[in-house]
Amino acid sequence: MTSSLSRKLLNHTVLTGVAGLALWAPGLAFAQDAAQAPEATEVEEIVITGSRIPRNEFTSSDPIQVLTAERAEQRGLSDTAQLLQSSTLAAGSPQVNAAISSAFVTDGGPGSSTISLRGLGANRTLVLLNSRRAGPAGTRGGVSAFDLNVVPQSSINRIDVLKDGASSIYGSDAVAGVVNLITERGRDGGEMSVFASVPVEGGGEQYNINGTFGRTFDRGYINVSGDYYLQETLRAGDRDYLNCRNQFVFEPGTRTRADRIDPRTGQPQCTDLAWGQIFVYGPDFSGRAGRFQFDYDGDLGQYIPTRPADPAVSAAYPDAPAGFYLVSYDTPSRAVTNNLSPFALEESVIPEIERYTLFVDGAYEIGNGIEAYGEFLLNRRESRTDSYRQFWNYTYTADFLDFYYGPGAGGDPVTGFTGLNLLSATPITDHFDQEQIVDYGRIVGGLRGNLGGWSWDIFAQYSRSDGDYTSDIILKDAVDSTSFKTASCVGTNLPISGRPCIDVDFTDPQFLAGNLTPEERAFLFDTETGNTLYEQTYVEGSIAGNLFELPAGPLGVAAGFHLRRDEIRDVPGEVTLAGNSWGLSGAGITEGSEDTNEAYLELAVPLLRDAPFVQALDLSLSGRYTDTKTSGDASTYKVGLNWAVNDSVRIRATHGTSFRAPALFELYLADQTSFIGQRNIDPCLNLDQRVADGALDASSTLYRNCTSPTGPGGGVAGDFTGGVSSTEVVTGGGLGVLEPETSQATVIGVVLTPTDTNLSLAVDYFEIRIEDQVGVLSAAGILQACYLSETFPTDPICNQFDRDPTLDGSISQVRASYLNIAEQNNRGLDFTARWFHDFSFGTVNLDSQTTWTLESNEATFASFGTDFLGRIGNPELVGNINLSLTRGPWTAFWGFDWIGKQDNAPFRIANGESMFTTVDGRRVELKASAEFTGFHSASLAYEGEGWAISGGIANLFDELPPAASSTAIGTRVGSQGNSILASQYTEGYYGRRAFLRLSKSF
Repeated sequence: MTSSLSRKLLNHTVLTGVAGLALWAPGLAFAQDAAQAPEATEVEEIVITGSRIPRNEFTSSDPIQVLTAERAEQRGLSDTAQLLQSSTLAAGSPQVNAAISSAFVTDGGPGSSTISLRGLGANRTLVLLNSRRAGPAGTRGGVSAFDLNVVPQSSINRIDVLKDGASSIYGSDAVAGVVNLITERGRDGGEMSVFASVPVEGGGEQYNINGTFGRTFDRGYINVSGDYYLQETLRAGDRDYLNCRNQFVFEPGTRTRADRIDPRTGQPQCTDLAWGQIFVYGPDFSGRAGRFQFDYDGDLGQYIPTRPADPAVSAAYPDAPAGFYLVSYDTPSRAVTNNLSPFALEESVIPEIERYTLFVDGAYEIGNGIEAYGEFLLNRRESRTDSYRQFWNYTYTADFLDFYYGPGAGGDPVTGFTGLNLLSATPITDHFDQEQIVDYGRIVGGLRGNLGGWSWDIFAQYSRSDGDYTSDIILKDAVDSTSFKTASCVGTNLPISGRPCIDVDFTDPQFLAGNLTPEERAFLFDTETGNTLYEQTYVEGSIAGNLFELPAGPLGVAAGFHLRRDEIRDVPGEVTLAGNSWGLSGAGITEGSEDTNEAYLELAVPLLRDAPFVQALDLSLSGRYTDTKTSGDASTYKVGLNWAVNDSVRIRATHGTSFRAPALFELYLADQTSFIGQRNIDPCLNLDQRVADGALDASSTLYRNCTSPTGPGGGVAGDFTGGVSSTEVVTGGGLGVLEPETSQATVIGVVLTPTDTNLSLAVDYFEIRIEDQVGVLSAAGILQACYLSETFPTDPICNQFDRDPTLDGSISQVRASYLNIAEQNNRGLDFTARWFHDFSFGTVNLDSQTTWTLESNEATFASFGTDFLGRIGNPELVGNINLSLTRGPWTAFWGFDWIGKQDNAPFRIANGESMFTTVDGRRVELKASAEFTGFHSASLAYEGEGWAISGGIANLFDELPPAASSTAIGTRVGSQGNSILASQYTEGYYGRRAFLRLSKSF
């Protein structure tokens, strides 16, 4: 027979989620079968997510949502991150998944996947594994959040999501809520399962094979599971809507496309990334609109002349070797500019990921009511991202300096371009790939028992994330050796890398196209590997039980302590450490630690029972004291009220405070220096031209502040087009400057469960306010915040950059280190509905969840606010509808996940920007919005004797992601091809896909 302690453990594991499934229970997560709910009456006291006091799950005042493995299988999901991020608690805000972390610089590095409840940040969402804090994983200096790649979905039984702040219960980081990953337990026997998901158009396939085995015996149990997962690369060239980014503009007031047409294809021109171009400057480094492009296909002469017909225009450019055409100086020549390299089609949209996981957990009753237990987790993630980039140098033409000679005999000019000009040849290369190997280990060991009706538990946890990240880089000293040369460098060595120098002609057509010789690649390119080590060690103990009887029931109490140390050491590759990576930031070693000591107390107070209009009234109280090495100490509290009016009506409310000490990387990140193009960050460029084009109002705040003589650097003129080409950006940690974050969270909910209807309805209002939020602003964000500030120019954010009058008014440096911004606010409503009924033909279950966000904003330095609500990536409304029919061993399922519309237009207009611009002299309308989008899935499952099969179609109607106008014309909407790049639309990137799962029990 199973030991009593083990049996209680198994009941706890199975029934924790029933709190979320009960008809009136918080969150009403209706992913499981309704028939399971009555089983809760078999166990009187368990510990549910959101509290440490043993109690009946029907008495919790905390809002909980439960996501089950069964629902994931019905939807064709095989990844923990996909399941969590598609929930309404996450779909209303940007999330970091494999696609996003590979396209942008995110905490945790490329390939990582995290969860950010309510969009408040992964650092503010605490992730537990079997109700215990799990250490972070990832690469690079920004590791601080749990990587969902660590725990495969096949190991998970369900996920409890606590939907309000819980620092007083679980400690620091539980600002937005808590995600509790509950693994499969209580197994007697084994199971093997295989899964495949195959997009109809190919690319992005997913495969999974896993096996589990468990045994329950007289004094304990043991479970072992192994999992292999493969995500194949989805490349931009695999989908026509993920490559060839158009202008995507329209005739004003219509839906008629008005893009520039490439005459070579007869289709809207691609505007991705210019390749094979040679930019031209005057002898004083003044810019020129036109640039040279080689005629690789031999047909440019059919569309444009070799150079401008106007002698005055032509005179501004040098003479070029045969095969080069001047482009981008007028409308016809702009239309034939090459902007879609073959390398772009090989770019990873969703990267290749391989995962290997071993998980073991067990318990053994050692006697005297004491049980020893443990968990052991090993995980390896291998991920790879393929990408491409530009790089460039600066070259004299042959006539600029008559003593410049190339490597050839007789002093032949190296470029073949003649004229009084400077050139910036801009080749393209696919030497920009990244690989990550992250080894994660976690071990838990503890003792628990029951003494005189009081349960106690003490355990220790150690987790270690050891990640190598390998990157293709271009050597800065190699590129620099080719710029402004006046003599051959042969016979010398590079100053940092020490490589023998060779002469390289950047203007060679094959070089411009990225077809370098082996000697050129060996000279210019390198690969480096960095390492990130993150370790977390803690000891935690607790005791819980009933203190004494009150008239309405027993007074429950729980108390405990938590002692934790976090350590990080990130060592970038040797080239980065030396500051010799061209075009990328230099970085130092990030190293530091944090010690956290906490004590907590929780009370469950029954106030009233069986009175008029009061079936039960309960009060929950909790408090925690936290002391940290770097951020001082703080106290947090939480108050909850749970009022059952009768069997059909329940009202619940919680209010509490939370605390988050800055993450290690926010404190200790070594200063990183990078350079960014002026045109990418300065909002004060071409003001008068933008006014003339109708893209900016001359009376706008932006125009007024940019031209103000009291502004940074004395302001700029309306015709300022930019000075130096790039700006230095310095980013670093805030040790000694940062203060801890504090927050308040309030949730008020009503649950209706009319008797004899099988109907359940719940509405929860939530409001979260974070003060002194820690963050880092982008260089562009800092400048925009300054020039749009109501307190310009005295707003402190205007001190974060320098505009140097001696450099033509250019931005010389931006300081974008971590700092405390003023606040962040998020509030809204969660709606949940569920109905089930047994018909003669089977059991029908219908459930739906919707989140309506009413406010989502961030204030910087208390004077400049950013309202995210309704912007692309931050829809006001998200939801899902799920319908299943079970008849005997068969279950049919249909699901519909939807994302509400979003529109950046109101925010552009509020900032004095227009939704119109000029393209080739024509006034056109931009599109910076996302339509209502929904993804359908359908599946059919059969469960036989000892085996099961299920299959279906996800994205049934092949719904595409919404499209938006190109960032190249100022929309600032991230896109892949014409498709908006946001975490909500990952299903659309795959397109329609078929999935199949087979399992066999033994």
